[in-house]
Amino acid sequence: MKKFSKGSVIIISFALVIFIGGCVTSDVPPSIDGKIIAPIQADYPHWDFNNWDTYKKLVKVNTFIEINKDQGYIAVFDWDGTLYNENIAVKEMNEEKFAGQPAWYIWSAYNVKNFSFPVFPMFKTKDGEFLNNVINENNYLEGRTNIKADQYSKFTTTSIFTAGMTQENMSEAVKGYLEVYRPEKYAFLPMLDIMQKMVDSGFDVWIVTGSNQYFVAEIVNYIENNIKYTEEKNYNFNLCTIPYNATTGHIAGNGLKLLKNDTFSVVYDNRYVTNSDKKLYIVDDFGKEVVVKNLEKKAGKPIIFAAGNSGGDYYDISYVIGKSDGIAIAVEARGTLKELAKDYPNKIVSLDSKEI
Repeated sequence: MKKFSKGSVIIISFALVIFIGGCVTSDVPPSIDGKIIAPIQADYPHWDFNNWDTYKKLVKVNTFIEINKDQGYIAVFDWDGTLYNENIAVKEMNEEKFAGQPAWYIWSAYNVKNFSFPVFPMFKTKDGEFLNNVINENNYLEGRTNIKADQYSKFTTTSIFTAGMTQENMSEAVKGYLEVYRPEKYAFLPMLDIMQKMVDSGFDVWIVTGSNQYFVAEIVNYIENNIKYTEEKNYNFNLCTIPYNATTGHIAGNGLKLLKNDTFSVVYDNRYVTNSDKKLYIVDDFGKEVVVKNLEKKAGKPIIFAAGNSGGDYYDISYVIGKSDGIAIAVEARGTLKELAKDYPNKIVSLDSKEI
């Protein structure tokens, strides 16, 4: 495929004939507003520019970014399965696979004696069944028992493990977990490239996740401090500080409210899903549409991009692609999002596991 020089941005017309590996093709990437703006490798260092099918998808995304840059438009990314692997083989559970947050719960429960501060103190019952208490609750919330948690109960309870912990102690516990289950192995770098490109292009970027925002913030911080974006610099998303400040940070998730002493309470923090109808929502499913509409209202700017991987992202992605200038990315899509991606191939760029 034709290589593009560093620093160049090339606008390609519909009629362009592109040379690939010495061959000629008229298979031109899809345009946006009649424009095709080629990406440069320096902006997307972890993408395979020699895979034509993948490259065409990146051209569409890059064209969208370039056309809409420096306008302050909102872009949201799901976390688990979109930016980060949600199938982590947990050695403490005989390689059974979990997403990052439940994997952290399991690892911490098995390694609780390594910490000088209370870890999941509300699970340290008088009968000494701490490990079983954590594992059983975790399995229940993950749908791995005979009784299933409903959606609202699951997402409002999923952070209950942290109740009684301080922000500082939670931060230290997550850091210990990340030294064992390193993000270098689980982060989807091509997707992080896109998020970095959007940050650098003046988009108002948010992570909107079913996970705990305080937990995700620690992984984002690890990535920024330890993983190279290019040979010269690390990723730098400017989404949050550590410990996470829910007032100023750009990660919306399902966490607990803080007490005055910066200890986590047992009360679900619904700040991202408040609504005039005073209905109960969580940051998942239709609640994600509530989140992004709240972001639009607060910023005074529209959301025109969303990325996700599952039915939990269906509503916010549907909302985005319903706009004339909105597009989305579906990463190894499943459930209702998979069907939506099939129905709107011109609005949703579908990526498979080999591409991310």
